[in-house]
Amino acid sequence: MNDKNQKLVKEALIELLQVMDIAMEIEEERIEDMGDGKESYTINLQTDYPNLLIGQYGSNLQSLQHLTGMIVRKKRVLENIIDDDEIKFNIDVNNYKKQKRESLVKLVDTIANQVLYSKNSVALRPMSSYERKVIHMEISNRENLETESVGDDLNRRVIIKYAEIKF
Repeated sequence: MNDKNQKLVKEALIELLQVMDIAMEIEEERIEDMGDGKESYTINLQTDYPNLLIGQYGSNLQSLQHLTGMIVRKKRVLENIIDDDEIKFNIDVNNYKKQKRESLVKLVDTIANQVLYSKNSVALRPMSSYERKVIHMEISNRENLETESVGDDLNRRVIIKYAEIKF
């Protein structure tokens, strides 16, 4: 991601939060390697009102990221920015997503060991698409395990299954 796109994301987010009259500080900005040759720009906000921005199970945070993306796309059109640089960005509030990811990795470790020991599948609670993606990625790095997402909408969940390696 180039500096121009990072600036557009940052400006769009700041403008949106100003309209919402939410005081915040940008604590950290970083570029992360997504492991597939692509990079993602992450902005972590610090605020005294994290619950307002995060919402139940991160739903408000997901909406904030979506709205910011819409504003960035519109600004790119208005400024006639045409490039092949894909804009991947991530907004976090008071390190909510970072902490969520860490707790999901611990959960995966516990459940994976349980499935490997018992060879019985385990269905996890319904999760957001972000949480399911973390689970799928963590299990993909492990032998004899596989995942499957089942259910619809708010009831979509991950099942972790034992999978024998066949030669």
